Amino acid sequence: MFEDRMKTSAIPERVYALCQAIKSRTMKESDLRELLEPSDLGGTTKYFGMVRDAARQLGLISVKEGDISLAIDSKYVSSYDSMREYIVGNIDTISEGLFFAVSKEYISMNEQVFKFKGVSEAALVEHMSKVIGKPVYEDDMRAWRFWATYLGLGNLHDMLLLPNMYTYLKAVLAVCNIKKGEEYTFTDFMAAIKPYAEIGLSDIDGNKKINLAMSSGLRALHDEGIIQLSHKLDSGDMWFLYEAELHPIKSTVTHVTVRR
Repeated sequence: MFEDRMKTSAIPERVYALCQAIKSRTMKESDLRELLEPSDLGGTTKYFGMVRDAARQLGLISVKEGDISLAIDSKYVSSYDSMREYIVGNIDTISEGLFFAVSKEYISMNEQVFKFKGVSEAALVEHMSKVIGKPVYEDDMRAWRFWATYLGLGNLHDMLLLPNMYTYLKAVLAVCNIKKGEEYTFTDFMAAIKPYAEIGLSDIDGNKKINLAMSSGLRALHDEGIIQLSHKLDSGDMWFLYEAELHPIKSTVTHVTVRR
């Protein structure tokens, strides 16, 4: 799912359900398969193997000699939010795979994504293959949208993901080493979140211009009172959010304070 081909069957809800089933015990793979994919229901779609592989690639489970167990503390799968925070906190685990590459490119496209009706549109799929340098298929993009939405890279509208990293950044703030109530220069703030937010920072250049997805997420966090963005006129450390004329923080920022 995260290494090469992305699978629509391996959705976040199924990975979470698998983790819940083994939260307090190790199970035989055959028993776990029967629990999550009951044979007496007569279903023809077999998805267990793809869900298992997705959970393993994320570092959530251990598969050894026919036994499957949770590879992390059970507190990390106590809710959908906690599982997201664990994945975001260990995002480097999947940083070499197709999911990560597609995510980085999609985020760097900014408003260009609005030209498409859906993430699996042929022209967008072709663009991904060309830029990434690896084959990308329509089914890959259909599967990508489920995890991109869950992890918080944007909001799904019909078949198109609208770039907004609010949910992802909220998870980053939960796992990174930033003190609440302390004011940081924007440069220091970016350095603190970079190990977990590289998926949305790869296109930032020396001009310190931040993409649409990251900018939208930061503004949403500001509006909700989770962070406070500010522009101090006497500061030379200026960064530039994606332009938003109607927002109080139109573009320039110099400092960030995490409020809660």
